[in-house]
Amino acid sequence: MLLSTLGALVFSSLAGLSVAQDDQLSTVNANQSTPIASLYGDSFKNTGGKVLDNEVNVYIVFYGNWTQSQDEQTTFMNFIDGVSSTQWFTTLKQYTGLDGTVPGSLNVAAAVNDGGSRGLKFTDTNIHKQIILDAVNSGYLSPTNQIDPNGVYVLFAGNDVSDSEFCTANCGYNGHSDQFQYMFIGYPGTCAEYCIPPMIHDRSPNETPSIDAAVTIFSHEIQDLLSDPRNDAWMIQQNGTTIELGDFCAGSKVPDGEWYGTVTTDENNATYNLEVGNQKFLVQTIFDLKNKKCVLSS
Repeated sequence: MLLSTLGALVFSSLAGLSVAQDDQLSTVNANQSTPIASLYGDSFKNTGGKVLDNEVNVYIVFYGNWTQSQDEQTTFMNFIDGVSSTQWFTTLKQYTGLDGTVPGSLNVAAAVNDGGSRGLKFTDTNIHKQIILDAVNSGYLSPTNQIDPNGVYVLFAGNDVSDSEFCTANCGYNGHSDQFQYMFIGYPGTCAEYCIPPMIHDRSPNETPSIDAAVTIFSHEIQDLLSDPRNDAWMIQQNGTTIELGDFCAGSKVPDGEWYGTVTTDENNATYNLEVGNQKFLVQTIFDLKNKKCVLSS
C-alpha cells in the first residue's frame, strides 16, 4: 500500500482503503470505526501468488541531495540489514507461498547516490521506476546490469526532491512493474506534521526524526512487498479497493497501542519499540494470522 502521512497518518486523500493504479498500490485513509483486522482477519489468505522467498536482496537509490547525510543513510541501511533476525520479522513467516515457502531474510545488496539525474521535481510516478532502471543499467546496483526479480528496490528521495503526490497523497508507497517490485519513500522532514509519527516528531531514538520515520514507513511497505509482491498473493479485493498485510494494523481508527504495540522510552526520552543491533527503532506492528491480532513478535 501507499503509506502516507504518519503524523495524522492520512494515508491518502482518497476515500477508500487502497487503490491499485498503474501497478501501484496506495494505502488511503479509511476513516472506519472497525479495524481492518476485525473485518477481514478471518478471510485473509494467499490468493495464488508468490511471496519473496530465500534471501531477498534490497537495492537502494538515495536520490537527490544526501551529501551531508551519510549517518542517516547508514542508520536506514542498518535497520534493513539487521531486522530479519528479530522476532518482529519472524511474524512475517506466517505468510507463505502456496508451496509453503516463507518470506526471505533481507540483505542490503547495493546502494547508490543519484544527485538528480532525472531532475528534482517529479510529476509522474513512472519516473520512480525509470530512476531505478537507470541505476541498474549504470552498473552501480548490478555489476551485470541485470534486474533482480526476487529483490526489492527502494527509491529514497532527499529533502530537495519534490513529488506531486508526496506530502499530499502519500509519504511512501509500494508498487511493481513486469520486472521488479519497489517502494518509494519521500523525505519525511519535508512535511514532518504529516510524515513523522507524533511520538518521534521532536525526539527520535537515532536523533534524526526523518530517518526514524522513514524506517517506520519501510516497516509498513516491506510487509506488503514480501507477502504480496505482484498484487496477487496475500491481498483482498473488496469493493474496488486492495487490502494488503500492512493495512491490517494501520489506519486512522487504529489506536497507537495496536499500531505500534508496547513502546519504550530511552535515556533521552525517545520512543521506540524494536532493537536492531545496537540501535532502536519505531516500527509498525504486524497482523498475527494465527492469533488474529497486531503484534511486535509472535
